[in-house]
Amino acid sequence: MAKLLINTTILEELFKEHYNSLYYHAQSFLSNPEVAKDIVNDCFEEVWNKRNQLDISYSLKSFLYSMVRNRSLNYLKRQEVEKKYISRTLHSSGYGEDEYQDYDSVLDEIRKAIEELPPQGRSVFKKCFIENLSYKETAEELNISVNTVKTHVTNSLKKLRHDLDRDLLLFFLHVSKKK
Repeated sequence: MAKLLINTTILEELFKEHYNSLYYHAQSFLSNPEVAKDIVNDCFEEVWNKRNQLDISYSLKSFLYSMVRNRSLNYLKRQEVEKKYISRTLHSSGYGEDEYQDYDSVLDEIRKAIEELPPQGRSVFKKCFIENLSYKETAEELNISVNTVKTHVTNSLKKLRHDLDRDLLLFFLHVSKKK
């Protein structure tokens, strides 16, 4: 069977045809519609970014459904680890459990701080710490130098240190390296 070549037309057709069903597939695992949208969008983005390396000689639809399922399950696992880590961190730092009963609000604080980073810095930071790409892989994917990646990471960490409580930043960095 010949290797499927993915171009913009094919990807746009796949997006239009399967986005809603993939979104509902993600929603069947998750309770957060925004996270479900992000996961589906990230899957399409990854297919596009790796279109030359992917060997999808079978159904691209099946491949997308598997990606969405796996990312949804990984997200749920990370959430569970994050909640346990927050609980331990807050307990050891002297915060009362009643002060942080809503772990999702703590996670939202971290996400919000990341979203407030400058666009290029945010993109580099997410690739390095959320997608766990190396500096070299990030540089290649974004068509920038490794030194530029290092600069963006340094500047992003400085801003996050300023914007977030020390324990929250340490928590995020710890959890992101576990993935």
